[in-house]
Amino acid sequence: MAYVLLDSVASVRVFSPTLVGDGLVCTIQSSPSGSILIYFIPQADFAADRGAGLLNQFSSAVEDLLGGSGATAAAGVQGVDSSSLIYDAVLFTVTYTPPGPIPGTITGEVEIPVDVITADTSFLGSASAPNLIHAEYERLVALAGQ
Repeated sequence: MAYVLLDSVASVRVFSPTLVGDGLVCTIQSSPSGSILIYFIPQADFAADRGAGLLNQFSSAVEDLLGGSGATAAAGVQGVDSSSLIYDAVLFTVTYTPPGPIPGTITGEVEIPVDVITADTSFLGSASAPNLIHAEYERLVALAGQ
């Protein structure tokens, strides 16, 4: 198992003015990074005993991004979108260590919604999680004058 369940709370999630769903807001610690993440499991998936699989898939996706994309840390966050609806996301810290005269590292952050992390990236193009992290990494490289 790529995660440890730390907490779960029954919740109602509003997806649009006409779509509401019951579910669980789960807080997990992914492994091996130890990142604390948030994931909403719809009640239907929980009742069908698919909750553990969804959490494992999500945790693995985050760990894969931490494994070689330039992202060095991740933390679960929630935000409010333009429709005033809550969404779950992961805030990735991206790190670049410039060679040469600049001492230390340069870091930036990228907030990526959970549904982008768990989506089939073949149709997302530049909006995929790896591409968003790579764009931040390239921004840091340019910032360092490299």
